[in-house]
Amino acid sequence: MRLQSSLLLFLCFSGICFPFSGKTQEILTPKPNANTVRDTTSLSGRIDEITVTAFHSPYNLFNTPGPVNLISSAGLEAGSAFTPVEALNQVPGIFMHHGTLNTNRLTIRGIGSRTPYATNKIKAYFGEIPLTSGDGETTLEDLENPAIQRVEIIKGPSSSLYGAGLGGTILFHPKRVQRDFVQHQLTAASFDAWKNTLSAGINHKNLNMFVLGSVLNSQGFRENNATNRANILLRSEYTISDIANLSALIQVTKMKGFIPSSLDFPTFQDTPQKAAANWKGIEGYEAYTKGQMGLSLDVFPGELNKISIAAFGSFRNADELRPFNLLEEHSDYMGWRGYYQKTMGGKRTKITLTSGIEFFREKYNWSTWSNKIPDNALSDNRERRSYENLFIQMESDFNKQLFLSAGINGNLTRFYYTDNFPEDGDQSGNRFYQPVLSPRIGFSYKASNALSLFGNASHGFSTPSFEETLLPEGQINTNIKPESGWSVEAGIRADWNERIRATISYYRIYIKNLLVARRTGEDAYVGVNAGKSLHPGLESEIRWSVLPAGVFPSLIFSGNATLANYRFLDFTDDGNDYSGNLLPGTTRTTWLLTGDFSPVKNFGIRAWHRFTGKMPVNDANADFTDPYGLTNLELKYAGTTDAFSIKIKAGVQNIFDVQHAAMLAVNAPAFGTALPRYYYPGNPRNYFVSILIGWRGLSH
Repeated sequence: MRLQSSLLLFLCFSGICFPFSGKTQEILTPKPNANTVRDTTSLSGRIDEITVTAFHSPYNLFNTPGPVNLISSAGLEAGSAFTPVEALNQVPGIFMHHGTLNTNRLTIRGIGSRTPYATNKIKAYFGEIPLTSGDGETTLEDLENPAIQRVEIIKGPSSSLYGAGLGGTILFHPKRVQRDFVQHQLTAASFDAWKNTLSAGINHKNLNMFVLGSVLNSQGFRENNATNRANILLRSEYTISDIANLSALIQVTKMKGFIPSSLDFPTFQDTPQKAAANWKGIEGYEAYTKGQMGLSLDVFPGELNKISIAAFGSFRNADELRPFNLLEEHSDYMGWRGYYQKTMGGKRTKITLTSGIEFFREKYNWSTWSNKIPDNALSDNRERRSYENLFIQMESDFNKQLFLSAGINGNLTRFYYTDNFPEDGDQSGNRFYQPVLSPRIGFSYKASNALSLFGNASHGFSTPSFEETLLPEGQINTNIKPESGWSVEAGIRADWNERIRATISYYRIYIKNLLVARRTGEDAYVGVNAGKSLHPGLESEIRWSVLPAGVFPSLIFSGNATLANYRFLDFTDDGNDYSGNLLPGTTRTTWLLTGDFSPVKNFGIRAWHRFTGKMPVNDANADFTDPYGLTNLELKYAGTTDAFSIKIKAGVQNIFDVQHAAMLAVNAPAFGTALPRYYYPGNPRNYFVSILIGWRGLSH
């Protein structure tokens, strides 16, 4: 404890003092705010250089000293593209459980698979604004694909820069306008689904602005499955001077989604379109209005120095009508994140140092009310969540052959809980966690122009939600600890004549103080630290441009595969020993095969098949889902002139109408004689068509 506190003081001192130390030497490096990435999915089939900035320094992906994947803006548009789910599901090591348009759970390398209905144990940012709440939950389905320039995914712990995120970090980079435009996109799909998106952009002198409005309506293929969502987003960047940029972001979402819930196996098998009887009977739903805003300032006091300061805030008001009660939630957070970056070195060697801090403060109020007597309150709670992250990172480039990356993060997290419902006793209390130090080190060695080796070792942690810190009687459980772990990985990247690129890596993640959300009722959980788990896996990717770049016809094959064995090492829950069992909601095998064919310049055909192996539905591994493979096909046409553009896309998803479980309610309880409801049915065969018409101004 004394050592950790001393190191935290050192980090804090470094974060304050480091920006004013050192002398920069000449080195050729692009400004970090260049933030450009060449599209890797052009119709010509060319495999271009890919630049990522996940560690705040620009790297060619071939030389990145860590497990980073990138999704381009074109990649985000795969399928109907109502949400980023389809694109994220095509990244090796990631599995997105997709129950409905408003019920999803993202897992990275098996982390987060046991979370009941949401995504946690990852961090997500839109630009410099965190999308993750104070207790670690992240909602990704409200993001608009056209507003995203690209997505960078750091798989495994990346706490040295981003704090609590045992599974990894997802960085959504906002759209930056290249030339003035106005465009409208209409998408129509099966199950009476419609989406209208109107967007516009300005790039003139010192101002770069992107604005978007969208409306989505879908009835869904199940009963009680309608979803209505509207988004408004504005992102602007103003160049104050040659050395300073000011950026602003405002996003507001209004959503109402009805909840069909999960099904027992006989119902899932025979009538998957049905909703759970209790949810259908009450017409259960989730509805919320939320907004996010942020302001960031980037200053470049020297060619190789950068100061970045971002302030952000958010609000969310939500209601959820459930068979057992009505849940009302009100939350807001605010914070700021700042860092200083300095690059120094000579022609053959450069070192980039980054030092910074992130503050976060959140207020969360929630109450439950009787469905039968609306004025009858059942609970009333208030919670304040606070954390601070202090981080230092070093990036080194030795003769453009050896790349080293190392960093350390110090985290302080606190929860303050007030019980405003005295009828069942005052359960108020505070929860302070010990300081957590999370180091990371990685390397990449360029053995030749065609081959590079990389390795990574990192520490991560995830704090329990406040509900998990409560005992069944409501008192604070002072013994519960954050879930923490170490990840180690080694891999090879290959590039042959810019026609074939391949990556293969092996990783092992060790987790201790495994958090278990033990059910005590349909909507009641108790958190306990129940043991350890091991997450070993082998990931591979390949992309092959069959024909030379820049010619038509073009043909590109790509694919990836993950072989994993995520399991409990030492796990006893409520007297049951599950050691050696597979983690529920995970699979040993997934693979994806994609083909892109362009017979002529403006026309393309894309087909892809994704296979998912069987998954255990509970800790006991008493039952498994069936393995399944989904095949999809889409046709694309893109025509452009100097001033106008039109894009038409049509496709079919789940061509062979495979019945499958797209999401699991892991460890679902059984009440009375009823069977447990584990299964969320995936969509049967469905169709979509999208038409985009746009006007483009002259380049400035």
